[in-house]
Amino acid sequence: MAFPLSRNTFNSYGLLVGVAILVVLLTFVLRVFHLDTQSVWFDEGWSWRLATLPFDQMARVTAADRSPFLYYALLHGWLVFAGDSEFAMRFMSVCADGVTVALVIALSRALAGGASRLPWLAGLIYAICPFAVWYGQETRMYALVAAFCMASCYWLWRWLRRPARVRSLAASAVLLAGATYLHYYAIFLLPAQGLAVLAALLATPIGVRQLRIRLAIVSRQFTKWFIAAVCSAVSLVPWLIYASAGFAYDDGFVFPLNTVMGRLGEWTTSFADGGLALAPAPWWPIGLLGVVLVTVLVYAFARRWRALVFIGALIAGSLFAAAVAVRVVYPYRSVFHPRYLIYVVPLAIVFIGCAPRRLGGAPAGLRLQRIASIPDVMLPASAALVLATLWLPALYANYFDPAVSRDNVRLATRHVVEALAPGDVVVMTRDNYAVRYYLHRSYPEQAARFLAMPEGLHGVLNTDRDLIAVLNAMSPRRVRLFLWQDAVVDPQRLVESTLWANGYEMGEVDFGQIRLPLYQIQQMPLSSPAFTATSATFGRDLALTAYWMRRQGQPGNWFYAVLEWKPLQKLTTNYKAFVHVLDSGGQTVFQRDKLPLSDLAPMSSWAVGETVRDAYAMVIPAALPTGDYRVVVGVYDPAESGRRLAVTSTSNRVDDDAIILGTLQVRKR
Repeated sequence: MAFPLSRNTFNSYGLLVGVAILVVLLTFVLRVFHLDTQSVWFDEGWSWRLATLPFDQMARVTAADRSPFLYYALLHGWLVFAGDSEFAMRFMSVCADGVTVALVIALSRALAGGASRLPWLAGLIYAICPFAVWYGQETRMYALVAAFCMASCYWLWRWLRRPARVRSLAASAVLLAGATYLHYYAIFLLPAQGLAVLAALLATPIGVRQLRIRLAIVSRQFTKWFIAAVCSAVSLVPWLIYASAGFAYDDGFVFPLNTVMGRLGEWTTSFADGGLALAPAPWWPIGLLGVVLVTVLVYAFARRWRALVFIGALIAGSLFAAAVAVRVVYPYRSVFHPRYLIYVVPLAIVFIGCAPRRLGGAPAGLRLQRIASIPDVMLPASAALVLATLWLPALYANYFDPAVSRDNVRLATRHVVEALAPGDVVVMTRDNYAVRYYLHRSYPEQAARFLAMPEGLHGVLNTDRDLIAVLNAMSPRRVRLFLWQDAVVDPQRLVESTLWANGYEMGEVDFGQIRLPLYQIQQMPLSSPAFTATSATFGRDLALTAYWMRRQGQPGNWFYAVLEWKPLQKLTTNYKAFVHVLDSGGQTVFQRDKLPLSDLAPMSSWAVGETVRDAYAMVIPAALPTGDYRVVVGVYDPAESGRRLAVTSTSNRVDDDAIILGTLQVRKR
């Protein structure tokens, strides 16, 4: 179809381009602002580490990761060009988001058929979206995934408008394949695109006499898309074969059941609060629902049903495909995060970007002519205003609220390095490459004093043998721990409990989720805690086989106890265990009750016959009188009002369904 060109046409198009450029510049400004203020955190450090590896080693390592190699390969080239400062590494994501906002504007205009008064409105909303800003300022692949997926959807719509242009379909398929090589979750856009293509082809108004012809045309067009989709999916097969031994690894931890509605609700909440885990305005569900209804009205009165079903299928199809797949394949594993579906964010914002020049009359059968007479800018502008009201506080918090900032690895590393004394060693639970990034840039001479237990990105610490061997070889006077996600990596607290038995804690400094306890070593060589064997059975299925505890303590200092459990049968109940310290009258003076290990590794996940170390740390009350106190251990079912399991023991006294471990002597300094 030919459009007559006039001076007004050129003026209108020039105005659109000018405003679009301003929106893209605003996007850059909002993402460059405070770009290097926050510290590089764990995942960004891992990106830096992988990007510095040779390509063959990069491929081997990412084969065991949850995202393929393409982003790290691109980042490798970027670092050669731009350097590895915090600003430079993150600027690649800024550029990717600049491309995404341009695509948001372009797809909004294309869905409106070119007759849009405000196609830049969706771009403006995307520019201020806190979800997009946060990941547009991060050295991760998410902003690039959004750009690739948006480009794929744009070219897919171009092909639907002109099916003869097979190059547009090929470009869409290639871009989607590239997005999948950036992050596996991009594959969920594939079934969504299939649904969108089918819905858009069927949404074209047809007469009854043309039904058979139309169905034949739809079948031919859908077959073309299906062939392109198969080619896109098949391109991932060689990598999946190469990575099959590692990419779907099981971390061994049990998480709450993944449900379809739970994952959809998690994504929707993140979209509302900007992905910052802040409490959004209480009216946000009504606000988002209102935005959706207003937007549907815009499409309806403009009679753009094809565009509506296309963008709606892309959004809903991606979210449901991911939620269902996670529920079916990994029902009890932590393999979902809203950021994995970040490409749905620009699609959802494009949803409100169709602001036609003329809304037209109300659809047949609807008595809403008065609404149809509202100026065409009012409905989409009101939807944009709702989102702006919802997001601007979160955007402000993104820049200035310390409560939502990334873990300050930069400051924690500086603190540790500046506090190092001769003979000190630092032990990190898991190989924290954000720490190694700052060591590389600022303290390369201290890097050899930082150890990782366990080494590598993944893995769980199951023994303290390697730790003891390394520390005995280095003979440190003090050991500083750099703990982050230690409940995941070291659920048995093997590192800390080993240091409890060989020294004492001098103090601890915390930086958000980062814990930095410092231990003075009292005896060399180091050894595992000297456990005392015991024979106690709780109920029928759980045995306490050994324990270790501090026999002496001082008011205000730490008291430690370490228990070794062994399931005799498969446990179906997640019991709680307790360590109580009693005075001579049998009154509890201090205590610790908890799920053994943690809620990520409950008793129901323990293997029959395995020995599990369970560590307890408690502060002796500063006002506790000196004297001798009994230490007792018991187990109870928290779902049955704390009913204790019956205990039998041939090695320890039993009192009130608890065994007596021994005596704690509390003395003054």
